[in-house]
Amino acid sequence: MNSLDDVLGPDVARVARARKALEKAVAGVTEMAKGVKDFAPIGTAELGAAVAALASSEYVDEDEAGARWVSRAFTAGMMDLLPLGEDAMAFGGAVVMMRGALRELDEALAAMESPGPTEPGGTFSR
Repeated sequence: MNSLDDVLGPDVARVARARKALEKAVAGVTEMAKGVKDFAPIGTAELGAAVAALASSEYVDEDEAGARWVSRAFTAGMMDLLPLGEDAMAFGGAVVMMRGALRELDEALAAMESPGPTEPGGTFSR
């Protein structure tokens, strides 16, 4: 029992790893956001508030909700960030990484919800 898979099982371990990756991505976004002077050119009017909510989150579910809010509010493409400078590019990159972490979490949660191959509704069920 030296790995998460052994302790929690592969599905739950995948969710745990995805949540940990999201936690790290959230930390990256909040750190990179400190250098951004103006969020207006890179997102909706809610982006500043979304970043503030994400930075003040204390619990896993708050991290996830805040990350989804920032992801929705951030609308700039990477090429849009070039003229805005290094801080905006770093923030944009961090948001992209966070979106990847959210996608992995969604996939891990969906895999847990789908029936296994021998469960009712599964591939090999009777």
